[in-house]
Amino acid sequence: MAIYLITGASSGIGREMSRLAVERGHTVYGLARRKDILDEMASELGERFLPFACDVSDKAAVHEVCENLPDLPQIAIMSAGLGAFGAKSEFDMESFERLFSVNFFGALHVIDALYKPFKKRGSGTFVGISSLSAYRALPGWPSYCASKAALTAALEGLAVSLPKENLRYVTVHPSFIATPMTAGQKGMFLVWEADRAAAHILDGIEAGKIDIVFPAVTRFLMWILRLAPSWLHRASINLFFKA
Repeated sequence: MAIYLITGASSGIGREMSRLAVERGHTVYGLARRKDILDEMASELGERFLPFACDVSDKAAVHEVCENLPDLPQIAIMSAGLGAFGAKSEFDMESFERLFSVNFFGALHVIDALYKPFKKRGSGTFVGISSLSAYRALPGWPSYCASKAALTAALEGLAVSLPKENLRYVTVHPSFIATPMTAGQKGMFLVWEADRAAAHILDGIEAGKIDIVFPAVTRFLMWILRLAPSWLHRASINLFFKA
């Protein structure tokens, strides 16, 4: 059985992946800001779930947690994330700073803390929960799309830049998932429940995949948008997605 480190473990996909990994017999180090929720999960899931209160946007805090884990995990899943959806009437710099601090730099802080131990051991898997919106920007979501696109590029860049280190970099590109972060958002379709998404992600990791993309229909639509020239994308995007 493996040891997983999962950030964003107290909510959404991170919580469901933590629960499912424990059910499958793995040990989970669950990181999140909400200690009270983590403690409730520990009581529910038992000794295979070890809670660690941590804000992933705080580099020093992430390093402190990772340096004091009982054992080195085999798989680190960077699931912590923030959303900023809806029509915006003006440029919002604060939204970019806030989302990048968690969605992008929060993931890199985990990689920074575990990269050398993984490399020294000669194995380890980093899994970043990106988004299909990383492929092409959607209206009303500029900061979210940008942070996920950056995460995708960083993981792909590490994979091709450091191919001989026997470390695996996995990128997950889900579409619309029903989580507290997306609650009340308009324009979503083919929405997956978080537990279904968690199972699909863990199955993909266990199968050795490096790119986990779902569902198929939304993946195809985003692939079409990805191929479209910029002028066509900008002219037509609001026909498919509402801000």
